[in-house]
Amino acid sequence: SVVLRSSSVVLCFIVTAVLILGGCSSEEKIGEGGVDERNAAQSINKKAPEFRAIDQAGAEFSTERVKGKPWIATFFFTSCTTVCPALNDVQQQLVKEFGNKVRFVSISTDPENDTVEALAEYAKRYGAVTGTWWMVRMEADSMQRLASDGFGVMKPESPEMHTTRLVAVDASMNIVGYFDSTEEASLTQLRKWINSQQ
Repeated sequence: SVVLRSSSVVLCFIVTAVLILGGCSSEEKIGEGGVDERNAAQSINKKAPEFRAIDQAGAEFSTERVKGKPWIATFFFTSCTTVCPALNDVQQQLVKEFGNKVRFVSISTDPENDTVEALAEYAKRYGAVTGTWWMVRMEADSMQRLASDGFGVMKPESPEMHTTRLVAVDASMNIVGYFDSTEEASLTQLRKWINSQQ
């Protein structure tokens, strides 16, 4: 009947919306790299990946730029209106507090639309300046492998399917923790770790 068909369409729409929004949320899972990113206190024993990308200034970024310093990696995309602004608000505050001690690398999960120009405009909004906070892009397949195999977080098969954790990396390129950007207790843990760094 028409009523039954309409109900099915509405239900299908709701399920689809939940799946899409669920990806770009604080619900995480074990990445293909084998790390349970939900547990920031675990002993991770995983090296951070080395990679190259293009930053918001149109220059090549390499992890050589952050070696020897603690740094934080995140995933985002510029047209995200749900969790990304909150995630980047947190990072903006951390840059203000610790920009002299820690570097930040935000990796776009939507390289098709996040051009250098789009990244530059977005970076300006948050005061992200290369040398302290890079916003970078790379080919989609490279980005997906980097997230899943490199950092051990969920694979962004679409832009919104990305982790909302801050991945902390020490000066020796070891991943030391996955910190929830939405939980004050987790951010307190992150701040303690940053303060412990030389």
